[in-house]
Amino acid sequence: MNKKLFLPLFVYASLHAMSLDETIQKALQHNNSLKKISLEVEQSKANRASKKAQNFGRINLIANYDHYNNSRTLAPLTPMDIVSGVDGAYKIPTTNDLTTAGIAYNVVLFNGFAQQNSYKISDILYKNSIIKSKLGHEELIYNVRTLYLSLLALDEQLQAQESYTASQFQLYEKIAAAYKLGSKSKLDTLKAKNSYKASRSNEDKIRSNIEILRATLTTLIGGEEFANEEPLNINIEYKEDAAPSSIENLSRYRLYALKSDLAAKKVESAYASYYPKIDFSSYYGYSMGPNATTNTSPLTNTTYINKGDFNNETIWQVGLHLKWNLYDFGSKSSQVQKEKLALMSTRLEEEDIKLEIDKNLKVARSKLTLAKSEYNAALSQYELLHEIAKVEAVKYENSAVTLTDLLDSRAKAELAYAKMINAKYEFQKAKYYIDYLLERGEKK
Repeated sequence: MNKKLFLPLFVYASLHAMSLDETIQKALQHNNSLKKISLEVEQSKANRASKKAQNFGRINLIANYDHYNNSRTLAPLTPMDIVSGVDGAYKIPTTNDLTTAGIAYNVVLFNGFAQQNSYKISDILYKNSIIKSKLGHEELIYNVRTLYLSLLALDEQLQAQESYTASQFQLYEKIAAAYKLGSKSKLDTLKAKNSYKASRSNEDKIRSNIEILRATLTTLIGGEEFANEEPLNINIEYKEDAAPSSIENLSRYRLYALKSDLAAKKVESAYASYYPKIDFSSYYGYSMGPNATTNTSPLTNTTYINKGDFNNETIWQVGLHLKWNLYDFGSKSSQVQKEKLALMSTRLEEEDIKLEIDKNLKVARSKLTLAKSEYNAALSQYELLHEIAKVEAVKYENSAVTLTDLLDSRAKAELAYAKMINAKYEFQKAKYYIDYLLERGEKK
């Protein structure tokens, strides 16, 4: 039996070859798309912290300067404040240049739980971003694995093609020598040369595909050049876990479950518009400015304040404010209906994704069985065709068959070997696809 039956794992890997595990780790560390997802997680975390902080209100430093054409008092006064005493009005400072400075605190006490729901929505979005990050890791691992396997398949195909090219060249040289001696025809010489050239062309195609895949892997691992790959031992067997993950526990399903939770919170937020809004505000500060006139009482001839004297007054206030929309011509009810419909839609999506995941798992297991069957069929076919090609070679030496028959038998054997290589790696890809669907790529 030809040594190719054992599917040898090529031995020409360079000293700088990168194993599959090393490639995955580099991709997880340096992939730019994954870095962007991590940034989105941090952004959603910061947004959640912002929503939580809004529940505690706001403290603002306030400062104003205003120039008026008519003088103003530094603080709001009642008539009784002005007429208290004979000279009461002359004791009150006024200014055309009013400066105010102080601190204000505002907080919403109740708004139909809209603010609390806003925080809960931000928390759901944060959890959503974490799940997307996990799924991003799983997808990247799966993509690296499939590309790596494709490279290994091409490496084996290239090795087989090089061996086939060498044998075709030897056949061509043998026929060319026989042609010179007159035992073979010129047509056989041309056919052998054409077969050799075609095999060389296939080598170039495989090399080109290898470079393309390596360039793609270079991109996935963040730009570090991927020069070569290490062989991977593949066992054409698969044992299903005794207790596979429940679909409800998968992040891909939980992503849609969170989407339903988000829609439900938006319904609650829409209902908040039916409730009154109550907020609390307080202020403490100073009003100040130069006096606008000289305040001299004509009755007592007493000057209480000179023009330009700088005065200030302490101002403070606290308040509760209520605002309740009684009627808005159907705007609130329409918004609630819109959010309810969105919730119904997300729940349907939740059911759909559950069915889709279940379908994908069944398809993946079916592909696994098919790949194993194709591998065994290709192995048997190659054994048979390889023996046929050996017999055809002997017949051709004895002029019992034409060169076309010999070349055809060799080509069929090589095609069966290529199918065997593809089936082997397709089987492993199917195993990795199941790992991807069950989200256990990082655990292996």
